[in-house]
Amino acid sequence: MASQLDICNDALSEIAADPINSIDEASSSAFYCRQHYPRVLAEMMTWTDFDFLNRRTALALLANDRKGEWLYRYGKPSDLADAIAVLPKVDEQRTDLPAAGPYNFPAWDTLGKLPFIIAGGSIYTNVSDAILEYQVNVVEPAVIDPLTARACALELAARLAMPLKKSRNLKGDMVKLAEVAKQRAIAESENRSPRRATSYISEAENARMGAGI
Repeated sequence: MASQLDICNDALSEIAADPINSIDEASSSAFYCRQHYPRVLAEMMTWTDFDFLNRRTALALLANDRKGEWLYRYGKPSDLADAIAVLPKVDEQRTDLPAAGPYNFPAWDTLGKLPFIIAGGSIYTNVSDAILEYQVNVVEPAVIDPLTARACALELAARLAMPLKKSRNLKGDMVKLAEVAKQRAIAESENRSPRRATSYISEAENARMGAGI
């Protein structure tokens, strides 16, 4: 379980700089950590679709101002970074789901993701009582997995090397190490949550599975 202080001190140790006891202390190490840490964290969230950034929330209905295009207008979550999918609300638990699942429903696979757009701070869709699956734009260090926290520390170290050690060679070494750590973190995240490609499903297969009957 990482913390802001842990990530900063890991970065400082990589370049043999003095550790800090608080991010708000008056030392040079703390000053440059305050300057660069938020940017490193913000950039980390763009590396891939990390599972610890995923959230689901019921959307708040707004007055529809695009009635000729969409059935519903919803408010956009304040912490939205990237919208993944709009989903229908399901009130009743299904009891026929296979233990080896999850399996995609054939009708949904044929149609693909339910359509929506984001415009002017609102989400427009034709789904009633919609739920949004999305990625947040803020994250607590405690939920970051160890490999990603390590990559953040090395990325931060690369940015601290010049202001604290005045060494371009050290900065270059840290950049190389950070890139390797970043790719490891991305690969581990994608192995934990592999993307399933949507395949075309024929009308005959849909009929065999009972869709559209």
